[in-house]
Amino acid sequence: MFLPAYYASGSREAIQSAAEAGSKANRAANETMQLRREVNRLLMITEALWEIVRDREGLTDDDLVRRINEIDLRDGALDGRKSTAPPADCGECGRTLPKRQPVCIYCGATTGSRDPFAI
Repeated sequence: MFLPAYYASGSREAIQSAAEAGSKANRAANETMQLRREVNRLLMITEALWEIVRDREGLTDDDLVRRINEIDLRDGALDGRKSTAPPADCGECGRTLPKRQPVCIYCGATTGSRDPFAI
């Protein structure tokens, strides 16, 4: 069957677009699998650390659940999510600092200890 040139051009573009979409979907699926592996590994590490602390300190799983809820409620909502920390200001120049920045990018002052779990 003969197709006019403008149909063939559109068809090529559609095929290329579909191939690009398929490639993006494959990359997303691979990234999702990698993230799942990482989350599972972190869960295993967290469980191991909890068992060490629990056994050494004589704590219970209820103690852990209470602490998780306390942390969860710091933003006022028991929603299973940690709130993002507001940006901190430099103690020397007062400018807003990027998160996890050990030195002020404006004046060079050491920022001191920051929350290592800040999101």
